[in-house]
Amino acid sequence: MDSREFPKISVITISFNSLSTIEKTIRSVIGQTYPNIEFILIDGGSTDGTVDVLERYRDKIDILRIEPDKGIYDAMNKGITLSTGEWISFMNSNDYFYNEKVVEDIFSRSTDADIIYGYCIDPDTGREIKPLNLTEFWKRIPVNHQSAFVKAVHYKEHPYKLKYTVSSVYDLFYFWYCSGLRFRYVDLPVAVYDMKGISFYSFAWLWDYLRISLKYSKGKRIRVCFRFIYLFFVRIYINLFLKRS
Repeated sequence: MDSREFPKISVITISFNSLSTIEKTIRSVIGQTYPNIEFILIDGGSTDGTVDVLERYRDKIDILRIEPDKGIYDAMNKGITLSTGEWISFMNSNDYFYNEKVVEDIFSRSTDADIIYGYCIDPDTGREIKPLNLTEFWKRIPVNHQSAFVKAVHYKEHPYKLKYTVSSVYDLFYFWYCSGLRFRYVDLPVAVYDMKGISFYSFAWLWDYLRISLKYSKGKRIRVCFRFIYLFFVRIYINLFLKRS
């Protein structure tokens, strides 16, 4: 493959104390067959040995920053600012590309869209996690952002809002949907994604969900409020009976 024929893809990874998972993420990025990838890694100043792993791969990482940040979305915004690619993909430190041909398979097809997305695989069960219909944004984000490639200009114009501590991805993708950006689904597995991340247990996610969905879901506010109540009790159940020790 001739890299001159393919747009540059900035793959951004953020990490913090991710010793047990970061190497698999790194290897899944640097092992891609697509010839025009810019790899950016933002670490929040890990203290568990993650930095030692990053140093071993320094020559494979185009831009590496190891410094304190204000949280997940601040680190992601740093990566966006540093990126020079035409498209941006986030592959964070608990997740990894499904195989070495993912990016090649996505960009060997038509890229006539603003956001191209596939689906994810649950690492615990191997189950395919297919996206919802986009009309169901009011329920939750239908697109998993680890499976999405977004034109960089949109990230540059509207970076993540730090006031949403858990769900700024939801806010941004819902904003793009309401703004008329072109979403295009490709029926391919893109990422192996940890389904039990911070939002799975978090009550803060519920507060973010309510604020964001009410902001954009015109005509569905009663349904949003009922769903909030339902999800509140689901979170109670998850934290009482399913939370990992």
